[in-house]
Amino acid sequence: MMDFIQANLSTIIWWVVAALLAVGAFSYRSTLEFWLNHWKYTFPVLGKTARLSRHGIHGQGGWTDSERTLCGDYNKFISYLSKAEFRKRNEYLAKADDSGRSPTPLWLMVLLTVLVIAEGLGFSYLLGSWMDRDGSANTHTLLMVAIVLVLCVIMVFLTHVAGHQLYRSNLVARCRKQWRQDKTQERFSSRKVKLDEDQSIDDGEPDYTQVANRVGTSHSYFMVGLTVAVILAIAVTSTCMRWSNLNAEQTREAMGVSRSADAGNPFANGNAVPAELVSSQKAADDRARAEESSSTRSEGAAAFITLAIIFVVTQVVGIFGGFAWGFGGRESRAAWKTTKGFTTFEDYNNYYAPLRSIAQSQLENLQKRMAENADISGKTFSKTFRDYVLEQRALSDLEADPVRTPSAKASTGVVSEAAVTKEVRAETAPIATNLVAAPAAAEEVANASIDRIVLEIEGTSDVTRKKALIYGLAEPVRTQVIDEIKARKERAEQAKNALESQLDDLFKV
Repeated sequence: MMDFIQANLSTIIWWVVAALLAVGAFSYRSTLEFWLNHWKYTFPVLGKTARLSRHGIHGQGGWTDSERTLCGDYNKFISYLSKAEFRKRNEYLAKADDSGRSPTPLWLMVLLTVLVIAEGLGFSYLLGSWMDRDGSANTHTLLMVAIVLVLCVIMVFLTHVAGHQLYRSNLVARCRKQWRQDKTQERFSSRKVKLDEDQSIDDGEPDYTQVANRVGTSHSYFMVGLTVAVILAIAVTSTCMRWSNLNAEQTREAMGVSRSADAGNPFANGNAVPAELVSSQKAADDRARAEESSSTRSEGAAAFITLAIIFVVTQVVGIFGGFAWGFGGRESRAAWKTTKGFTTFEDYNNYYAPLRSIAQSQLENLQKRMAENADISGKTFSKTFRDYVLEQRALSDLEADPVRTPSAKASTGVVSEAAVTKEVRAETAPIATNLVAAPAAAEEVANASIDRIVLEIEGTSDVTRKKALIYGLAEPVRTQVIDEIKARKERAEQAKNALESQLDDLFKV
């Protein structure tokens, strides 16, 4: 094995350097991708800005395709959370008891991999020798590398999963113990709280219930027990194999020494030797060999036990990595990812503010070049990166608001702000007609169908038709419908103002 390392030392060093660079690039891949994208735009002559500046035809909303392309490319690397959204995610982490935690760092996974590989080289070489006893040294080396890789993947995976399961199970078990001691709550978990829900929904409940609502109620130590069993099995097996290999080596050495002694003995061919000389020499040789064998065995036993301890400690470090890092909550990782692990909104905003400034600067550079283009001279370009973000947020909010069926709205009491579908219109039209024809009989139906009537009115483009529908309603129903229409307009205005306020917070430098 040492001969293989010495013969390929330079190659191994280059592989190690390449692996370290790959680890660094993966750890900071988001930042690297942003600057690579920025370099593509700022590259002289052949850069993307230079190519996009040749096209400045205004399209929908006063945007050019070039402006939208640039904003879209930069927007992929920038996160936008309002103060309320940021606070909601941090509150989720706090209630899941995951505040201050983070995903397992890549450097720790690399360190554990290196430790497992270094510790398992000798044991793997023995296994490789046994798998192909008649094979050459190169064959044994290849088998050793394969076994080391398999062992590394298995142990790093097992220890990480076991550590994470240990943390989560301990968290659930502690909360369940508090629930049993409390004896005031009928249920351990009251509901399943998701990240996009209002996190104050269970503020009045005990802390252990809030944790259970986000982490879950079931726990198990199966992977912990399995990992401990595998660690002990490998430690004991590797120690036994090394001890047996030592015994075999000592036996071969003893046989070789005996043959060498016979070959160099002038009396080995039967020449007469005094009995006293033979007995004393034999006793001295036996004593020396026994002392040497005993010393070798003691040193070997100490070395093998030390190697077993190192292996076990290495795996304990892996379990600790899974225990100390990672999250217990079902959506804690998503919450941490969107907040970038920041605990204050100011730190979060300061992290992305330079990136937004770079995007805005590059957009202004593109607009300046398009304005200087002779083919599109005389046109103005006033769009900003903030305008693009505002439009994207408005579109995402619209897409996130599903169209509810009338039965769903009646059961939940929630009115959808989405556009009215043909199916809803077809169902609400007869209701409005009946209300006009028979106000007294339809009043009870109208009280249960305010949502559908409002949708019918808002779905009609003819103002005269809107007024006719409202005039034909019974007085109590008409008042409720008018109040609902006013409320919807107020909610729409409040939503618009809230979005403006959020973006003002985001774009503060």
